[in-house]
Amino acid sequence: MVEGTAPYPWPWDGRLDPSRLALVALGCQRWWADRTSGVEGALAALARTASAVRDAGGLVVAVRHGRPTGAARRRSLLPRLGEVGWEPVSPSVRGDLVVHALGVDAFFGGSLDADLRSLHRDTLVLGGLGLETAVYSTMTGANDRGYECLALTDASAPHDAQVAERALCSITMSGGIFGAVGTSTALCAALEGASQPRKETT
Repeated sequence: MVEGTAPYPWPWDGRLDPSRLALVALGCQRWWADRTSGVEGALAALARTASAVRDAGGLVVAVRHGRPTGAARRRSLLPRLGEVGWEPVSPSVRGDLVVHALGVDAFFGGSLDADLRSLHRDTLVLGGLGLETAVYSTMTGANDRGYECLALTDASAPHDAQVAERALCSITMSGGIFGAVGTSTALCAALEGASQPRKETT
């Protein structure tokens, strides 16, 4: 289990199984970064988490969100993630997925749900840019679909810190209505004791 999660010990069944685990990275595009605070720290934590998840036998999923109507075309942040060891389309990390979504919620208008189910991944860790937008919306969508979720507070950056704090409170209310919150440091420590051989996906 992951230490220090709230409002309940995560995962709920007490079993952190890397073969069921996926890290979902959200909002990692220039449009989001330009409107987000604490980008560098969140991306660094996300990259470390991706490495730990992958080493333990988990899956890393990068989501590319459709641009909001009227937004200028901007360069994706995915190459920057590659510079810190996370390049989803690189042969060195075969088996990772890059999925496209048509909105803020990564499940909207894309293949994320089908992809996760086909790979038997029902335990999700979420982080990225836009804690109160992409991360929160995707987490509520995942909960509606029956996934067990953990939001990483140190690997998620907010657009507005006050709004993000309310989003975190919403996740944890009523005993964890949408899942739990925790840190990437605690998750990585837990994964060290739960490693499994990496299985490549096709």
